[in-house]
Amino acid sequence: EKVDFTKQVLPIFQQNCVKCHGEKRGSAGLRLHSAAALKEKWDKQKNLIVAGKPDASELYKRLTLPKENKKRMPKGGEPLPKDKIDVIARWIKEGAVLPVIAALEAKPQAEGKGPAAATQEAKKPVEIPPPAVTAAPQAAIDKLTADGAQVMPLFASSNLLTVSFAHRSAPAGDAELALLTGVADQVYMLNLADSKPSDAGLAALEGLKNLGTLHLEHSSVTDAGLAHLAKLSNLQYLNLYGTGISDAGLQHLKGLKNLRHLYLWQTKVTYAPAMGLEKEIPGLEVNLGYDNPMVVKMRLAKELTEAKKQSDEAKAALTNAQQALDAAKKSADAATARVSEVEKEIKQAEAASNPKKPAEAAKPNAAAKPSEVKAKAAPKPAGKPDPAETAKDGKKK
Repeated sequence: EKVDFTKQVLPIFQQNCVKCHGEKRGSAGLRLHSAAALKEKWDKQKNLIVAGKPDASELYKRLTLPKENKKRMPKGGEPLPKDKIDVIARWIKEGAVLPVIAALEAKPQAEGKGPAAATQEAKKPVEIPPPAVTAAPQAAIDKLTADGAQVMPLFASSNLLTVSFAHRSAPAGDAELALLTGVADQVYMLNLADSKPSDAGLAALEGLKNLGTLHLEHSSVTDAGLAHLAKLSNLQYLNLYGTGISDAGLQHLKGLKNLRHLYLWQTKVTYAPAMGLEKEIPGLEVNLGYDNPMVVKMRLAKELTEAKKQSDEAKAALTNAQQALDAAKKSADAATARVSEVEKEIKQAEAASNPKKPAEAAKPNAAAKPSEVKAKAAPKPAGKPDPAETAKDGKKK
């Protein structure tokens, strides 16, 4: 039996890779906690997984590098066991079938509290479940794959299909889109990123009545081409990032009442019409991108409000700190003055307890003997020669 991604491959990623490549942290933009997250990165990096060729797939190569290589994954951990690496290799060899329910999972809404939040929750549109369809003709699928398209089941045992032309060596055009008519009922997700169809060629999309997700980012689609999407009543996700769509093109989307996510980054669409469409279709979220001038202005206005609030809080804290500093300085000055007073009082107390006696200062030196004092003071008697001197004189003579 073929390798089942959900049962066999995904658990390997979740057990060994999500620390660095998970929902909370996506190193190098790669997240492996779900099939949808992996597909999002795969659509942007074509060599991440090359269907049928494990050795050409960057994901597989990183798992099989020598342990001492810094690029080996899992980073900082033990290499994956051989049996697990073999499962991933088999999955890639068999075509890397990736069951994806949605191209991009919607961000969970913040949980509200109180009656207002309950009312808002009640207004949310009901999600449309994937329809049940018969299996697509194998001949039609073979034509698509032979032309470089990836065709996968939406999920295990589903007849609905995800079709992607994003991994072709050349952009898809009118001829490739025409092949979709053979699987018109089964196509649920379609990736035409970087494709170059004409406005007339996009008419092939009108028959995809069950299409729920459509990628047209960086494609050649124009305002006129969007007219062919007006009949896609089940379309819930539309990505027009990096195209030449303008406000005029939005007019063709007003009838898509089930549209939930519309991406308009780096298009010519302006803020007011985009927000007008968002109000007109309940549950629709329009994303103009962080660099849209009006979005930038609103973001900066919010940041300015926050900055002013922080500035006021900082000034108040500075005032409080200055007052505390003044009080501390005053307290320190008072303590220093008191130290001087106490030291002065101590000196006065010491002087009072040990008075000096004036009579002691006038007493003669007690170490000198009285006889020595008298001897020094007595003069030699006059007229009598010193016997020692007389003896010296006699010797000389």
